Amino acid sequence: MATSLAGARQTPHARFGQRVRHKVKCTPAMISLPQAASKHHSGASLARRLRLQQLLVFTRVVQAGSILAASRELAMTQPAVSKSVHELEAQLGDALFVRGKRGVALTEFGRLFERHAKTLMADLRYLAEDLNASQSGSAGHIVVGTLITASATLLPEAIRQMRQSAPNVVVTVRVGPNSTLFPALARGELDLVVGVLPEEGDANAAAHDQQFVHTPLYREAVQVVVGRNHPLARRRRLALSELHDFDWIVPTPESAAYPSVRAFFARAGLTVPTRVVESVSILTNLGLLAGTSMVALMPQSAAEHFARAGWLTILPVHGPGPFGAVGYTLCTHREPTAATRRFLVTLREAAARR
Repeated sequence: MATSLAGARQTPHARFGQRVRHKVKCTPAMISLPQAASKHHSGASLARRLRLQQLLVFTRVVQAGSILAASRELAMTQPAVSKSVHELEAQLGDALFVRGKRGVALTEFGRLFERHAKTLMADLRYLAEDLNASQSGSAGHIVVGTLITASATLLPEAIRQMRQSAPNVVVTVRVGPNSTLFPALARGELDLVVGVLPEEGDANAAAHDQQFVHTPLYREAVQVVVGRNHPLARRRRLALSELHDFDWIVPTPESAAYPSVRAFFARAGLTVPTRVVESVSILTNLGLLAGTSMVALMPQSAAEHFARAGWLTILPVHGPGPFGAVGYTLCTHREPTAATRRFLVTLREAAARR
């Protein structure tokens, strides 16, 4: 009987104890993140907790879209990358990613942290450039943003000259509209932007922010071009009105060149054609011109370059119109690296030889 009573007394107690132990196990996992999130962050506290490698791992996971792909790029094991991300989330007090079957996606908190992480990684790159330059004077990495205006002639010539004077400097070229390039420049992802400079009244307001300084190098004109086999390629005289009903290739509306496109047609008493493909991709434009009867507006230097190569024909529309000022843009709050300063010299020399 005693044994039976003891067993009867222990059974509810044991069950209760199991419930208590179960709650004790779950409670820390449930409340640890809110507790971390409630902590007040300061520059000093973040400096003590965060490690630079965590920032590198975080940005690579964002770029790769998955823990597995990032681990391959970083030459780390997948558990090591996961551990780094989990530690970073714990230190920051909130989730950075939402995990799914196809990879990871940034949370709202993660997107906020991403902006600052990219800036910090860019500053580290600038630090590395300055250290390398101070030691060798001819090493480093330059990231240039550009459009078709500079990518056909000015930029290749400057890069060729840079390769001769500083062969150990790596030059990365990224192509896109100013609406993409200028924000990237502000974040430190680009060292400079080369192309048509924004004019006053440009819809791209970000380009006129006080954090940018624009330096013109020369004025560019615009030409009307078609593929070599276009039915109008052999005409000796053409009026712009004869071309208005063709399909056209024009820059995107947010690009710095688009106001010049509107002005080009307005001088002839015409509106911008309605049957258009909006593109700032030089390869796409050349492919469309070669395989269709489309007509395009192209900076004069690029048009002459591709015409000499036999890729397109410049139509004899009376008088090339102005396209705008071509130059480079820097960020005012960031000092150019030694490699960037060297590249600016070659850029100015290439522009002077035009």
